[in-house]
Amino acid sequence: MVNVLIYIFAFFITIPIIATFIVFWLSVKRGKSKQKSVHVAVNWTYPLFFVAIVILFRVIFDIGIFSYLFIFLLTVLMIILFLQWKLHTDIKLAKALKVLVRVTFLVFLFLYICLLLIGLIQQIVSIT
Repeated sequence: MVNVLIYIFAFFITIPIIATFIVFWLSVKRGKSKQKSVHVAVNWTYPLFFVAIVILFRVIFDIGIFSYLFIFLLTVLMIILFLQWKLHTDIKLAKALKVLVRVTFLVFLFLYICLLLIGLIQQIVSIT
């Protein structure tokens, strides 16, 4: 039973886009609007994309980028908090974290697709 859970978790880390669609579909089936379902899917699958990018960088380029991604997240959060302070003079950390997750989800999704294509091209070239 534990092995099955490990394989399911590994599958969703390897292909987090499928997990995003499954969470979106389940959220729509629960009666939420499509916009709220997108937000739920992003919030729940965001860590999967983070881990997938770290693993893909390790496999493709043989470098660890966990610390760089963490610094990137802190920098983006700092920029969001600064803009929030300048525009509203009131900082709401919960709102800033939501914006951070949504913005970096788009960045991570784009990066995941690019890394996936680079890995596929690298494998095709190494075979021929």
